[in-house]
Amino acid sequence: MNLLNLGKMPFSFHGGWDTVARIHPSVIRSFVLLVLPCSLIPPLALLYAGSHHAGLYWVSAPYLRWQEVAAVFFVMELLSVPLMGWLIGRMAADHQVTLDFKDSFLLASITAVPMWLSSLGLLSADLWLVIACVIMGLMLAASVLYHGLYAILKMEDTVDAQAMSYQIFSFGGVVWIMLCGFVALPLML
Repeated sequence: MNLLNLGKMPFSFHGGWDTVARIHPSVIRSFVLLVLPCSLIPPLALLYAGSHHAGLYWVSAPYLRWQEVAAVFFVMELLSVPLMGWLIGRMAADHQVTLDFKDSFLLASITAVPMWLSSLGLLSADLWLVIACVIMGLMLAASVLYHGLYAILKMEDTVDAQAMSYQIFSFGGVVWIMLCGFVALPLML
């Protein structure tokens, strides 16, 4: 999978998804080549923001606190991907669709990419740009999940894929808000 295919995934049921279905990577391969490197982006961006423009976020925490929060956030990210993979598998089973963990983990991994990339907004000293990046990341992740469910589960009805993606993304949104709260609260204390 390359960046060109990744760029097609939020907008197409086949662009990029056919390649993923053909490659069909293992959980370990998905973790090592996608989850692990991409999960490094938010903590590194957080550290940059903490060292260059922490005042923008009304935070006066010492840099050591930023490092601690970034390290724990990284671990929490790594744990959230298998959790979301498990949830995708459960939702598929509730809709009488068979899905192995390898595919649900892959879908959770790919769905998280826009959120990981949205953290690059933290490199900017413009709060509105940071907010815009977060909103764009959420919207793209929701679209990736919808198109990915349809493609990976080989669904025939887009409405079923939409219903499943709403349920999964609602839970994922709660997890994401908890992660963001985890970052914000320790820095404000």
